[in-house]
Amino acid sequence: MNTRLYMSRLILYATGLLMIGGQFACSRSKFAQINTNPDAVLSINPQTELTPGEIAIHSSSIEVFYDFVRNIKPWTQTYVFTTGNTSTFLAGANANMNERWSIFYGGVGDNLFDVMQIIDKMPATQQAQYQFMKAEASIPFIYYAFYVSDANGSIPYTQAFLARYTIPAFLTPIYNSQEALFDTLDKQLQSAIAVLESTPTVTQISPAGNDLYFGGDPTHWVKAANALRLKIAMRLMKVNPAKLTSIVNSVLADNVGLPQSSADEWILYSSTVGMNDNNNNALNQGNYSGSYNNVNFMWKTGDPRTRVFYQPAGITSADMLDSAEAQGQIPTSVTWDGQIYRGQYANPSASNSANSYMFRQLTFSYKGIKTQVYWPSIIQAGLTYATYNATTGGTNAFPLITYADVCFMRAELIARGLDNDQSRADSLYYQGIRASLMDYDHWAQITLQPDYTPLQYSEITNYLAQTGIVYNPATAVEQICDQKYLNYFVQPNETWALIKRTGFPAVASQILAMEDVSSVGVMPRRYAAIQPALGDLNYTNATNAIDSMALNPNYGTPSSLTGRVWWDAQ
Repeated sequence: MNTRLYMSRLILYATGLLMIGGQFACSRSKFAQINTNPDAVLSINPQTELTPGEIAIHSSSIEVFYDFVRNIKPWTQTYVFTTGNTSTFLAGANANMNERWSIFYGGVGDNLFDVMQIIDKMPATQQAQYQFMKAEASIPFIYYAFYVSDANGSIPYTQAFLARYTIPAFLTPIYNSQEALFDTLDKQLQSAIAVLESTPTVTQISPAGNDLYFGGDPTHWVKAANALRLKIAMRLMKVNPAKLTSIVNSVLADNVGLPQSSADEWILYSSTVGMNDNNNNALNQGNYSGSYNNVNFMWKTGDPRTRVFYQPAGITSADMLDSAEAQGQIPTSVTWDGQIYRGQYANPSASNSANSYMFRQLTFSYKGIKTQVYWPSIIQAGLTYATYNATTGGTNAFPLITYADVCFMRAELIARGLDNDQSRADSLYYQGIRASLMDYDHWAQITLQPDYTPLQYSEITNYLAQTGIVYNPATAVEQICDQKYLNYFVQPNETWALIKRTGFPAVASQILAMEDVSSVGVMPRRYAAIQPALGDLNYTNATNAIDSMALNPNYGTPSSLTGRVWWDAQ
């Protein structure tokens, strides 16, 4: 974090300037005179600003590596170092964490805010043709503001991005509290939905190919907005369940409603947008495995996603094990159990002399060939970046809200009695599992995962019949949350939020148990708030925001990663 001082943050969110490789992005160059002449914006087509805003949500290799791979995924036991975690893996002492802040104020937010401002500055007759586009642009803008606040708390929002459109430039935006922000975001989503469900008096100009998610289709955007309302409302479960219920019931009553199939999913598919193989290479080099408990649970239940998430373990046959044992790489007391996929212990203290082979590279000759493998399975890196699977031809998938996600959210709300949804929780739970299995099967195929065996219908049927998977009203909430956890494998922020919100997967679980790592610490729950420098133009507002959050006894000290933002109440 100390590499991105508050002054640089202020410049980013106040001016909206986006630097890429030392040069202003192409769309930014058109705005060269805007701070001195705001009317110059009228010459820009708003849809050209939509595309870079959407791309910026998914294209930061820094966020993938430092936030996801190095921190959130290990914190949530989604990933474990192949050779085991260190005793400091929960410390999160990393200067590059919280990249989402810079992405919003210097990539996502400024571009999408431009779209809306360009439209607002058009003559009234022209504005009328762009109302759908403006509403559509507001939805990913709202999503990313929620995403930034989710782990930070108070952020500049209602007064952010104004510098380019004010004379003199407005450089001191207030910070909106998370409670107020979530309320504002929900109201803005309702407004966007109302526009997109209306019958326009003039023909609307569609962003078409400039909208990488839905090609400007208003019905899909309404469903995405409703799903986002649902997701934000879920964060209110511990702090305002009555408001959660009100929002959810409002969403359920909407005429267009929520996603009804995979065709409605909010996902960016692209063969060009990705992480540019920059800071994510540690994943491709085989440095991470799945956690011991997760992989064992998936193997035991015959989860078809296992082969999508992980490569086969280093030892895949009895004779291979015999060779490693004969050459002193594995104790002879280890017997072949037929398990093809294995995880690594998340607890650093799990390593001892008896099982040290699980934590180091094994080197031996197998069938006359020098073999170097690890005992646990390696993460399938190509699932999140297709280039790791093939040099060309693969398509990346970046899900925001899937149909499976919506099914699980609805199922959990019904199981908790928090809404008036007339569907059955068990039915939605099973629909969510099927949708998740089919999504990951699809993503494995389009990313060109090597030697991938496509999903068979019989595998789905078999999986749904397994102990721990069969819906049980007595453990329904836990089962739903465990399936959410598995479904969020490529969405680390949602995995993190799920554990904070529900406590599942739980250490004491009899279904999918989280490993007890309390001997080395507790899972971080938010990002650190950095005190602004005295020379920061927005020093007063930034300081006031931190002081206000600190009034909540759960927040802890500003720099504490184990403190809690507003929605994450104890």
